[in-house]
Amino acid sequence: MTDRRHPRRHAIPAALRLIEAAEALFAERGIDAVSMREIAAAARCGDTNAVTYYFGSKEGLLSAIFASRAEKMEGVRGGMLDRLERQGRLDDPMALLGILFLPQLHLADGRGRHPYAAFMLHFATRYWSLNAGLLAQVRDKAPNLMRLMGHLTALVGHVHPDIARNRILLCNMMLQCVLVRWDHGEPQDSAVPLQAHVRDVMRAACASLLAGPEDKGVPASVEEWFDGLG
Repeated sequence: MTDRRHPRRHAIPAALRLIEAAEALFAERGIDAVSMREIAAAARCGDTNAVTYYFGSKEGLLSAIFASRAEKMEGVRGGMLDRLERQGRLDDPMALLGILFLPQLHLADGRGRHPYAAFMLHFATRYWSLNAGLLAQVRDKAPNLMRLMGHLTALVGHVHPDIARNRILLCNMMLQCVLVRWDHGEPQDSAVPLQAHVRDVMRAACASLLAGPEDKGVPASVEEWFDGLG
């Protein structure tokens, strides 16, 4: 007979517990400052080698976090893309940025904070572009994200592909910086509601995304700045 006073210890699968624990630890302390043993302990896994067992390595775990969260946003992103397609607005930059940005607001923890945003700021410094393994996971788990990225990339076809990728990544990081600052700000810094900050970063990101190609008149060094003054 099952003792009802002692329910099953873990209703959440171990792999998902590891993903959630790692995301929170990486968000708080950075990727390099967290060991795989710490992650296993935080996920309440008895085996300290659990990360290696489920993901092969820390790099595999990082890819799994990214793919898992992308998959979690798939449904809403797919619905938003379908709505734009029916309206013939798949070239609307503000609407496309909304699909990239707004689902991330729902990835909050029990305290209302956004660990995914903080994790992604650390993650982006390692992966400025998707490696082959991560790209395969995203294609499999998050086809709507890939679909969205295709439409965003088309909007910046007037610049070099490396510049285009960088613009899209930096636009996303603008939102994530806003969420992290909001999560860790002092009460006196909350006079403007989060929604106003999100709308502002949407406008700023749209302007950045659509900026023209390289302008030789824009300085890229202190020396060029002084030369430009004459």
